[in-house]
Amino acid sequence: MENVLNSPNECPFSSQLSSSKDCPIAENEGRKINQSETGVKHMQRSDFSFLKELGEGSYSTVYLAREKSTNREFACKVCFKKQIIKERKIQQIYREKEAMARLSEKGNRHPFIIQIYCTFQDADSLYMVITLAKGGDLFTKLKRNGGSFSEDISRFYTSEVVCALGHIHKLNIIHRDLKPENILLSDKGHILVSDFGSSKLLDKMKDRTESVKNTDGKVGRKRLTSFVGTAQYVSPEVLEGRDIQQSCDYWSLGVILFQMLTGKFAFNEVSEYLTYQNICKGRYEIPEFVSSEARCLIRRFLVVDASLRLGSVESGGVEAVMRHEFFDTIDWDNIENTIPPNFD
Repeated sequence: MENVLNSPNECPFSSQLSSSKDCPIAENEGRKINQSETGVKHMQRSDFSFLKELGEGSYSTVYLAREKSTNREFACKVCFKKQIIKERKIQQIYREKEAMARLSEKGNRHPFIIQIYCTFQDADSLYMVITLAKGGDLFTKLKRNGGSFSEDISRFYTSEVVCALGHIHKLNIIHRDLKPENILLSDKGHILVSDFGSSKLLDKMKDRTESVKNTDGKVGRKRLTSFVGTAQYVSPEVLEGRDIQQSCDYWSLGVILFQMLTGKFAFNEVSEYLTYQNICKGRYEIPEFVSSEARCLIRRFLVVDASLRLGSVESGGVEAVMRHEFFDTIDWDNIENTIPPNFD
């Protein structure tokens, strides 16, 4: 592949790099990140059979893949280098791999979060082999159920997301793009939070800016608070370019809970501009049929001041969320063994 970048440090997957030290995305290239045996096994495309396409995006395609040596099935995200460079998605790929690698380290894994098995590359593509979510995603489940869930089902999914967020935040990661499409489901029906391309690792931040290489090779400064996420789910502080903390993920969860209970977005005007205005001012209406406990939780999540929002460090973090009356029936110590909803 033609090296169109000024420096190998700009490209986390350049096939022309002389050393993996030059390439942050290649730290675990060809290696099983979850490998527990002595020694590290190197992986490549020929180690997998690609069975069928599961989905595609603007710069990647996801396949159902089977590891030949074990017959284990995974999802393999194949990212096309030329398209990534064309769409300026290098940093997004780097963030996704770095966050997932941290979440997949021994001692950091969580049953409600997608794991990365290994990464490798060839001349044209970068490969990320990850957990296969055989149950689809929450967005599709909502759609097939008429757009909404009962309060009990909504509580089940919300509680599992709370557990996942608590773990993600404990590892100093902010997801920043939580939405039903990014909440996958295992074959047993439990959630798997995925898609960390918009995430931030708090312990890697420098003030509110980060050094970036411009196309002319000069070092510039870029605000970390640049807009990411999906309009209806994004928090006011992200939209306004203010400092972001972990509580921005709880804003998104509040919007998701609203959607699961009502079948509608909390913020969805005729134009994107008006939607943003309502988000930044915290203007929304909860239908009367929503229970007082659910209504209270939504209101505690959808607080414009991030420091006052339920789930913020100032409000007591994830422990305060778990103590909310909406979750009184949840057995937090045994949540992994809770029987998921049956939609049959």
